[in-house]
Amino acid sequence: MINLEKTKYLSPKIQLLIGGSFFIIFLAWLIFMRINGNRASNHFFHSSISSVVVSNKLYYGRTVEFHLDNGMKLYFLRPVGYKIKNGDSIRKEVDTYIYNVYRKDDNDIYKFWARYNGEDVN
Repeated sequence: MINLEKTKYLSPKIQLLIGGSFFIIFLAWLIFMRINGNRASNHFFHSSISSVVVSNKLYYGRTVEFHLDNGMKLYFLRPVGYKIKNGDSIRKEVDTYIYNVYRKDDNDIYKFWARYNGEDVN
């Protein structure tokens, strides 16, 4: 941890270098996160999904992280996240953000339950 009392005795050039370094690191982190977010969104768009939700958990208090039986993870905002349950089947075609959720009925047969647009809920 930096002791702020000692930094007032540093030359202005050193203070600017330290402050600038933190700013550059923060800016690089933002750019990195943006690139990874776009990459994940493109991967989701270009892939097809046909899998069952095996577990879920709250992710950073804002979203729900769903673990599918094929190893994939999906993240949804809470309103949608609380509507999808373990055991639901999620199917998505290639080159679309629209996916369908199927739920088992009393006879253990999957029936269409809801349709979501990933662009609206992510």
